[in-house]
Amino acid sequence: MRALVGRLLGLATVLAVVGCSGSSTAGTSSDRSASLAKLVAKAHLSVCPESSTASASGGLPKVTLDCLGNGPAVDLAGLRGPAVVNVWGSWCIPCQEEAGYLSSVYDADRGKVAFLGVDTEDQADSALDFGTHVKPPVRYPSVVDSDRKVLIGLATSGLSSASGPPETAFVGTSGKVVHVHPGEYHSAAALRADIATYLHVR
Repeated sequence: MRALVGRLLGLATVLAVVGCSGSSTAGTSSDRSASLAKLVAKAHLSVCPESSTASASGGLPKVTLDCLGNGPAVDLAGLRGPAVVNVWGSWCIPCQEEAGYLSSVYDADRGKVAFLGVDTEDQADSALDFGTHVKPPVRYPSVVDSDRKVLIGLATSGLSSASGPPETAFVGTSGKVVHVHPGEYHSAAALRADIATYLHVR
């Protein structure tokens, strides 16, 4: 419970940075934390994964991001696969259109492939509410990337040329990014095909 409270306070800070302005009072901060707590409970997101302290050669950018729901902060460079890492935002129309495909594949392949969302330039309340309206609901975990660090890092390393979400990276067992799919997925079958091709999971 103490970890959840700490995470919610962190999310309140993220919300203030990405979307709020002006002065705040203890009362409004308390109200926001209570509101976020309800959204976290309603979202039923899986716990964010543990990550290695060692960075992988050719891996995701070396950034540590807070979990959107429950679980530890994640060092992206320490993430090991097979994993699908989807960069998204609740405000992003193509992200909205592909979310159901990712969710259905995650539900079907849970235990075979890890999924992690990277919620980009978003407000915590919007992000938490977003997944509950997707069919099937999004249950895989996400981390909060308010400064586009992952997108910038992928572009800087030459792994991607995308200017914004959605974008999906495939991480192998060594932690190396083996493929980046720019843009949205238009079907669950297309995502499954890439998982089979690049992560060798069927």
